[in-house]
Amino acid sequence: MITAKDLDYHFTENDDYTWTETYYIPISVPAERLFAHVYVAARPVLGSMANDIRVMGAVSDTEFDLLYVDSQFHLPAPKQFSKIHGPNGLSVVAVNPPRDYRIDYVGKDDTEIHVDYIGIMNPFDIHDPKENPLAGKTEAERLARTSMGSGYKGHFDMHARVKGTLRLHGKDYLIDNVDRMNHSWGPRPEMDIPPTNSIWAQFGEALGFRIHMHLDPSKPAGQDQKFAHGYLLDQGQVHAIVDVKTVTTRVGIIPFSVDVTATDVRGNRYELRGTPLAGAPWRAYSNSVCWCGLMRWEHRGDIGHGSFQENHSLSVESKMRGRRWTDPIPALTA
Repeated sequence: MITAKDLDYHFTENDDYTWTETYYIPISVPAERLFAHVYVAARPVLGSMANDIRVMGAVSDTEFDLLYVDSQFHLPAPKQFSKIHGPNGLSVVAVNPPRDYRIDYVGKDDTEIHVDYIGIMNPFDIHDPKENPLAGKTEAERLARTSMGSGYKGHFDMHARVKGTLRLHGKDYLIDNVDRMNHSWGPRPEMDIPPTNSIWAQFGEALGFRIHMHLDPSKPAGQDQKFAHGYLLDQGQVHAIVDVKTVTTRVGIIPFSVDVTATDVRGNRYELRGTPLAGAPWRAYSNSVCWCGLMRWEHRGDIGHGSFQENHSLSVESKMRGRRWTDPIPALTA
């Protein structure tokens, strides 16, 4: 169970420099095909923090197409994780932990973010067997079953009502929708960040999905992903998801369609199809390239939206695809 204390640092004197505490906070304007995010990765033992604030407005395979980016890897870590005030103009404050947050950012080029994240559920603790029946019984089992290994020594996801404004190069966009955020903590060695898939789909406050998948890029589409953990929010009630099958069609790094079949703990089955509205590669860590963006989701005739991440490990990909100039170019589709 997640409590207010989980919004402050969790590390001890026995933890090393790899200990990391993160926020991922998406901010979307689906009608305008705009997707922004705020990412925080603090390494308190080192005393450093990385922040990434970016805005995407097209489906792309390069970061050069971003509408806005402020990515800084060597900022000072905050004294309190629950009250982040960085020198880059970013502020993330847990105003009513663990459910409610205020995010403010004043950047360059007349670009700002001012939003309230108000939880519409209690945070979902992936390691609490009362919330997630697939949670491991031992520490080793728990870490093996997460999609991020030791980086998710602790982790929660939460759907929220998001209200505020995004100002992009002097133009204001109103934010008033349902989205989700997460917070995680644990050792996160950069060379060990695994291939993984993260799926979110929101259909207003009535229905929302959060799904984590293991990813094995050596296998063909339809066999390359294995369910890790997740939940759905159905009419205000949270139900664990116990099985997911996904088929992702990619061109290069871009996921052009994602078919999801999810089964919850009640035995209810859901089929969703997602297509990208905006997104691009993102280098959150030195050894990974993550395609992240905003997806349009279809479910039983309803249209929803949600952020999507597919993380690729450079060390894994280079073993599979590293080539000399005389080698054939690998297939573009997967």
